[in-house]
Amino acid sequence: MTIRPLPDIDLARIAPQRDDMKRKSLEQMKGGFSTFSYKPVRSCFSDLFNIQPELDLGIAEPTPWPVIEAELRKRSKSDEEFTYNRRVALGLHDFATSGRVFGRKHEFFPLSMGMGRKVTFWLPMILAIDEQASALFIEPRRSRGLTAEGRRFAFSMMHERIRAADEDFAEVRLTIAQFGDPSDDRRAVRLHTDEGVDLYSREELELMVASTYDMWREVLEEREREARRGATGTGPLI
Repeated sequence: MTIRPLPDIDLARIAPQRDDMKRKSLEQMKGGFSTFSYKPVRSCFSDLFNIQPELDLGIAEPTPWPVIEAELRKRSKSDEEFTYNRRVALGLHDFATSGRVFGRKHEFFPLSMGMGRKVTFWLPMILAIDEQASALFIEPRRSRGLTAEGRRFAFSMMHERIRAADEDFAEVRLTIAQFGDPSDDRRAVRLHTDEGVDLYSREELELMVASTYDMWREVLEEREREARRGATGTGPLI
């Protein structure tokens, strides 16, 4: 059977867990689709950070908020989706226009973790945050988001792909943006860095990914068996 890939955030959240907790977390993963997504705000990251190709790190004119808001409205499929995306976008806009954040485009390709699995815990850009070159991953969830261990996993992936793979980025700071509860129609950015984080090795990451997907396959196979039994009206013999 085809194994549906786990979203990067869920992989980072679940992979470091103990096997018993990992199994429960995977069993709680739902099929189907959410009533909204954060694709609209993701499509606006370049505008929010005013990213330009070949732009040296430095001050650039920010994209006006009404332009970004109009793009969010155009890309949102419902009022609910627009509201959720607008809150995150306003938080990022406040953060980016605070005078501390500037950037340029840089494409970091996905990191292969074996068995055809690839992860992308970064944006295609390098930012100067507080005058320090930084790679950024944005995690907008309000529930089932990254814990401290999940951030450790994500930071470790970022390190392997960005710093360990290219000496030009060996000193880049790794950052993850999460968000507070809604206030004044926005969610304020909570910036985490890799400072003081004991990163996983590449081998540890590969083992965690492999074991998580082995367990995920078992969960999906069990769901498929249950669905077949339900469709045929058969059940256990005892």
